[in-house]
Amino acid sequence: MGFYTTSISGKLISQQQGSGTLSEGPEYYLIPSGKYAHWKKILIRKKTHLWQEDPILHPFVNRQIKIKADITETKDTITIDYISVILLEN
Repeated sequence: MGFYTTSISGKLISQQQGSGTLSEGPEYYLIPSGKYAHWKKILIRKKTHLWQEDPILHPFVNRQIKIKADITETKDTITIDYISVILLEN
């Protein structure tokens, strides 16, 4: 637990948030595999405004990826600030 940098693999998904507001837009989550599979989904902080698609993450939605990231993990929550993203499937 705490703050650390590592790589996590899993499926990237996107969900619309803030429906009907000026900040309506996608949030990105990783459905992790391996060591982090006990977390059902992990929020990935995007590097854009709330209403914008993240140009790095969005092309990988619904695909298996490996993400290098700064992880903030507590007993009850986990979030990712991504550094790089690699596609795991063709």
